[in-house]
Amino acid sequence: MLPWWWNGRHEGLKIPWPEMAVRVRVSSEALLLTYIMKRLFFTIALLVMSSIGAFAQDVLGKWKLDDGSAIVEVYQEGDHYNGRIVWLAEPTDPNGVPYTDVMNPDPALRTRKIMGLNMLHDLKKKGDKYGDGKIYDPNDGKTYFCSMKVDGDVLKVHGSLDKKGWIGRTMDWHRVKE
Repeated sequence: MLPWWWNGRHEGLKIPWPEMAVRVRVSSEALLLTYIMKRLFFTIALLVMSSIGAFAQDVLGKWKLDDGSAIVEVYQEGDHYNGRIVWLAEPTDPNGVPYTDVMNPDPALRTRKIMGLNMLHDLKKKGDKYGDGKIYDPNDGKTYFCSMKVDGDVLKVHGSLDKKGWIGRTMDWHRVKE
């Protein structure tokens, strides 16, 4: 609803107090041009901000675990994201034998090496988060529900016992600069 003092035409407005009566002449073309320029400015600003966010929030790459014991490379396979161990602080035991997945509940998998092991499975992108996946912990041989989110150079990885993520913990993995 227009104010009561608007004169109804695009000639401007008339101040209701007689001692301050001023007419401002504004053409329809000027109003249209102002409207277009504002829309164009905000559209460009929105595009620039969204493109900066898209580049900064890329999950693909190498991430060092919060305790520094391993580096996991996150890669995309179709529309799913997975992660494999590509570096270990201690890849072998004192005798020089590579560590294997001895805690795995499946006896057939206990001889596979930890190096190269896929520990993130089938994560799906949902907006700026990744979820509906699984994470395998070779330290206890258990698989948990997993979700993650990129926050700058930190990947927040949440492993939980329940699918909703209420019973679990979040780890901060740090991006490895190559």
